[in-house]
Amino acid sequence: MKEILQSLFRDSIIPIASAYLAVKRNIYWDEEEKALKAGDKSYLLSEINNIFLVGAGKAGVPMTKATVEVLKENPTLWRKFKRGVVNVYREQAQEKISKVKFFAADHPNPNQASIEGAKSILDILKKSTAGDLIVATISGGGSSLLSLPADAITLEEFRLTNQLLMTAGASIHEINTVRKHLSQVKGGKLRIAAAQANFLTLILSDVVGDNLSTIASGPTVPDPSTFQDAICVLKEYKLWGKVPMHITDYLERGAKGKEKETPKEGLWERKLAARTSNLLVGCNSSLLKGLASELSKPGYHKIGQPVIVLTPVTGRVEEAVRKHFQQAKELFDDVEKDGISRILLYGGEVTVEVPEHAQGKGGRNQHYALLAAQEIAGYPWTVLSAGTDGVDGNSPAAGAIVDGKTITLAQERGINSEKFLADFDSYGFFKELEEKTGKKFLIYTGPTGTNVNDIMLWHLSKQGSIG
Repeated sequence: MKEILQSLFRDSIIPIASAYLAVKRNIYWDEEEKALKAGDKSYLLSEINNIFLVGAGKAGVPMTKATVEVLKENPTLWRKFKRGVVNVYREQAQEKISKVKFFAADHPNPNQASIEGAKSILDILKKSTAGDLIVATISGGGSSLLSLPADAITLEEFRLTNQLLMTAGASIHEINTVRKHLSQVKGGKLRIAAAQANFLTLILSDVVGDNLSTIASGPTVPDPSTFQDAICVLKEYKLWGKVPMHITDYLERGAKGKEKETPKEGLWERKLAARTSNLLVGCNSSLLKGLASELSKPGYHKIGQPVIVLTPVTGRVEEAVRKHFQQAKELFDDVEKDGISRILLYGGEVTVEVPEHAQGKGGRNQHYALLAAQEIAGYPWTVLSAGTDGVDGNSPAAGAIVDGKTITLAQERGINSEKFLADFDSYGFFKELEEKTGKKFLIYTGPTGTNVNDIMLWHLSKQGSIG
């Protein structure tokens, strides 16, 4: 079953989550109307002066490719497309697409290319005029990949603050509240830079609940948070005295009205809303529904009956695993009665609070999987947890897969799971277990070019069918 679920993740889940197809499903050229269609918006060819493409995110390359292919469908539309700049993950930046320059930015902490790309994007936007159409492709990871700290803040100061937030147990919403108030491009500021142009943003959500102001720190939508909110986040997680002084000074000036606040809904409605469209093209819930539909097809009947849980997975990883274990036990009663295997489908994103002294490798999905392995020891179950972006924390793996034998195997070979958990070294645990058993537990895909949160699968077989 471990091999089956690994194949399911690579061959079905990742294709269903395709960023390329998500864009193609949502924008198209209408030859009869001579218009570019996106959602309920129509951009008439006769009313477009120039087209510019900007963007950032782990799905930047496939989203850009799909958008450019649509623009190429009409020769005049293609001629009006002048240039594009997109910040992508450094491993994907070698892709070649006509008229588009990719910057090899970095994640989860920005690099100099993250800044240079942001500057290049701002240059395009600030030169745009009325009648121009800006198409932005935004996806998860954009908060790091598209970075331009305020003038008073250095890249290293921003990186340190970002790292502290990511390991303190803060939610993505809280982390991005701080990021937005240290940035020249986040929290609606990218849209403001092209105030006179028409602005279409295609968004692939990696945020639980699909809050547009949180995805990639909401560069093209109004921001409801404030400088004071950012200060509260740092204080809540006891980081106020740990972040650089330039960071705290800047936020305090902002709270006193001495630095410009992010654009709010009122300004948006008065000056931008009529020329602005933000279109959600893909998200975790759509992936789960697509996966449930796929698993209901005859070819998948041996895996088991899918049970989709659309309530997003959030909160501390320990609590999420305990909750899912209890839900699995309740469902297992039905499996025992009718003999039909079930597969629970979860999606979302847990948080892991990593202490400063921890030096281990891994990520939230591998940590989840190792905790789940302890819970399901002795049960005929299999659990997979992996990131759809193909990257999990500071490890080269996307996640891991375990079953009811995993902890026993580790114990037999002198591997202490509790020690690895305490060291936040889930990758080290699975790597050592693989080396000593010859079995596969880690999931490797490399960057997938999409990002719609994480997926957790709990496969429940009949008692006695473990193996």
